[in-house]
Amino acid sequence: AVAQLRHPESRPFQTAAPAPRAMRPSYRKMALVGVGLAAAALAASASVVAGGAARLPAAFRGLASASLATDKRHPDAAPPEGYAENLPKFASMLDVLLAWNPDDPAEPAGGSKFDTLEVIDWATEGAMERATELRNLEIPFKIKNMPELDEVAKKWADDDYVIEGMSSRKSYTINTAHNGHFMFYQSNAMAKELKKSLRPANGYSSSKQASNAFKPRGYTFDHPPPVPLPMSFAKFWEESAALEEANKAKPPNEDAESRHLYLSTGDSWEGAGDTMISRDINLFEKDAPTRDLFIPEPTDVRGQHCRFGMRGVVAEQHWDGHRNFIYMLRGMKRYVINPPAACTAMDMMHSGPSRRHAGIDFSDPEAISDPETAAQLDKAQAVETVLRAGEILYMPSFWLHYIVSMGRSIQCNTRSGVGHMYGEDAAGINKCEVGRSPPPATPEELATATAKVEAKINDFRLPQA
Repeated sequence: AVAQLRHPESRPFQTAAPAPRAMRPSYRKMALVGVGLAAAALAASASVVAGGAARLPAAFRGLASASLATDKRHPDAAPPEGYAENLPKFASMLDVLLAWNPDDPAEPAGGSKFDTLEVIDWATEGAMERATELRNLEIPFKIKNMPELDEVAKKWADDDYVIEGMSSRKSYTINTAHNGHFMFYQSNAMAKELKKSLRPANGYSSSKQASNAFKPRGYTFDHPPPVPLPMSFAKFWEESAALEEANKAKPPNEDAESRHLYLSTGDSWEGAGDTMISRDINLFEKDAPTRDLFIPEPTDVRGQHCRFGMRGVVAEQHWDGHRNFIYMLRGMKRYVINPPAACTAMDMMHSGPSRRHAGIDFSDPEAISDPETAAQLDKAQAVETVLRAGEILYMPSFWLHYIVSMGRSIQCNTRSGVGHMYGEDAAGINKCEVGRSPPPATPEELATATAKVEAKINDFRLPQA
């Protein structure tokens, strides 16, 4: 029962799978208890949405995931002093997308006009204090010129060093997709069986098959989830480089629809791991001056994770429940960022294997041309930034982010503790977790968004051969 509450997307009674022919009495009792507890948890969740700052009953505290914790959500309270004054200048999510199609990994000439995050130069006096202030306010920001990271970035620019540094493990789980879209998918027994049945010999599934098979499980995204394959790091690194070079020769629309590979793997955050990740990154050691900044709650650390990507890999928009420090160690990535309240405009999947992820393909001209979708996106606040090797990005709890790898890249992160949310941000996340839709757009909002789309949609479409 505890496991089912921690992972509501894996509850067997939420799926359309047939019940087993026979069930032992002990299992039957456990199932009934699980159903009862889950029903009570759902009722408690509903009371949270209705009652704003209400907390889950004591019996369920600690059983829910971090994203369901409500003791740090304050929908009826104003943000702390200094919050509004330090926020970045936001644009409309629709404007950000129309200016740069996410399936195009090439940076526009002159860069993005929507990059308004504060950048802290670590070489300047007071950098640590300013970074700590913004982190405590739960506002995203960037850090540059940190010598410890610059040194790692120089080492990791060498392919031979990277291959040797990651080859202490014989095999990794490599995600492969028929295009650049990599939707998070939390596998369970049913999902594994579906993936097995969809996996052709070449290692990735067709969009039509996957759409039909996965959507009944709460999966509303247009592209299939990635398929995991065992592979040595050396083979992954070499194959992804070859695929990237082959894709570059194609027109942008074919590049976006070509096979891509992606690796996400973890290691110790205190230097005791078996790869170059823990050996080279020393920001979290007990005597490191940066430890208190990056690890605000040492008793609640979600490890250190690194993502090795190729050009065109897209990590779909989502939120994380924990404070997240992201550090770029090779290449560049584009981050489109939204405050938590914007989630109501994003068609978030609130259940199933991809919960807390957006169900909209932001690169699809037809998807964002839908009048209601465009109007909701036009009301959502957004900012974007390009994170380059040696830079750090702070992503507060529950802030949404959409990530595009602009070339061969290595990006790592560590998460520690859950931050506070206030006002419309807390209320928005509460609504998105249970699938509550925003009010329909007004005729004026529909007209404004439609005019924006009509003016820019041709430039938004990727060039073809």
